[in-house]
Amino acid sequence: MRGGDHGDLEQAAIIRDRDLALELLGAQPTNRRIAALSHSVLAREPTFTGTYLILALHHQARGDLDDARKALRELIGLQDGYQLTALRILRDLEYEDRRFDEALRLAEQVMAGGADVGWLDLMMLGAATVYTGSRTAGWDLMDEAVAWTGEVDPDLIPTVLTKRALLFLTTGAPPERYRPAAEAAIAVNPSETLLSTALGYAYLFDYRAADARDLFQRVLREDPTDVVAQSGMIMARGFLDPIERGDTTMDQLREAGMGEMMWRMMHEQIFDLDIAHALAALSRVLPRALVRVLRGPLRRKKLESTEGNGELLGWHDGQDPGTGGAWGLDEAVRLLSSAEIDALVAKAQQPGAWPAWPEEEVFVPIATDDAGAYYFQGYAERLYLRRPGVPDAEIAPSLADWLWDRVVDFGGAEPRPGRMPRS
Repeated sequence: MRGGDHGDLEQAAIIRDRDLALELLGAQPTNRRIAALSHSVLAREPTFTGTYLILALHHQARGDLDDARKALRELIGLQDGYQLTALRILRDLEYEDRRFDEALRLAEQVMAGGADVGWLDLMMLGAATVYTGSRTAGWDLMDEAVAWTGEVDPDLIPTVLTKRALLFLTTGAPPERYRPAAEAAIAVNPSETLLSTALGYAYLFDYRAADARDLFQRVLREDPTDVVAQSGMIMARGFLDPIERGDTTMDQLREAGMGEMMWRMMHEQIFDLDIAHALAALSRVLPRALVRVLRGPLRRKKLESTEGNGELLGWHDGQDPGTGGAWGLDEAVRLLSSAEIDALVAKAQQPGAWPAWPEEEVFVPIATDDAGAYYFQGYAERLYLRRPGVPDAEIAPSLADWLWDRVVDFGGAEPRPGRMPRS
C-alpha cells in the first residue's frame, strides 16, 4: 500500500470517529464512548479542534462541569474559528451553574466578537449583569437587544420578545417591568403558556382580576392540568367573588396587599421557593448547635388546632427558650412552640395586653428574642419584628424568604431569581 493511500485511510478513520462521537452526542450525550472517541481524534489529528466542543458538551451533559470547562478553555486558547462558539458555551455553562461573575466576564468577551455578535449575546450580558449587582442595567440591556433586533433583523422579533420576557421572569424582574414585556411576547406568540400564566399574576398584582381570570381561562383551555394556572384562577375568583357578593371592595383587597402576595406566591410555585422547599433545603444545612435545640415536629392532630404556621411547626415545634443565638444572627431569636403561639394569640386579644393586635389584623407569631420582641407574619404575609413602643420593622418579604436567607447563611445554594450567590 502506498504511503498516500495509508494516510487517506487514517484520515478517513479519524473522520469516522469524530462523526460517530458527534452522532452519539445527539442521541446519547452521556455515553462514555464520546470522550474516548474525542480524545482519540484529537491525539491523531490536533487540527480537528471542533472536537473539543463535542467533548465539552458531553462532559456538561454528564455533570462533569470542570472537565467541560477544561475542554472549552483549551479551545478558547487556540484562538481559531471556534473560539467565539466556545466562549458562548462556557458563558452559558457558568450562568447555569450560577457563577455569575465569571459568566459576566465571558459575556463581555463575547461582546468583543465584532460582526458575529448577536441579540442573544446582548441578552445574556444583560442576564449576567442582573445577577452581579446592577439589576436595572441588566434589564435595560435586554430591552436594547429587542431594539437592536428590530433594526437589523425584524423577522426575529417574536423570538427575541419571548426570550426577553422569559429572562425578565427568571431574573426576578418586578411585575411592572415584566407585564409589558410579557404582553409584547404573547401578542406575537400566544402559545407561550408560562408567560401567559405569569402575566395573569402580574394582572392580579395590578388588581386587574377580571383580566387575570380571562387569561387563566385561556391557559387552562389549552392545558387543564396547569397547576400554577389553576391556582391563579382560584386566586382571581378570590378577588372577584367577594366583590360580587358585596363582602369587600377592590380597595380593601389592595389595602391588605393581596396583589403583592399573589405575585410572590406565583414565584414560589414556579421556582419551588415556597416554605416546604425552603424547610427541606434548610434541613440539609442546619448546624449541629441548632439541631440540638430544635424540638421535634408537631403532630398532625395538634397542627389542625394551632394558631401558628402549620408548615413551620410541622417541621419543628419551636426550640428551647434561651437558644436564639444558635441561628447565628446579629440578634438572638428562637422559633416559638405551638403552645407559646396559642397562648400569645389568646393574650394579645385581651384588653390592655401587649402585644395587642386588632381583630382584623393578620397576626401569626413565628419567633421571639425572649425579651419581649416577636417576629410575626403580617401584611401581605411579610415577616415583621414587633417591639414595645416602636414601629414594626419588616424583616423579610415573606417567611419563605427569611428561611431561604438562613439556608444561604448556612452554606446552602441560593435559588431565588435575581439573587447573587454569596461567596
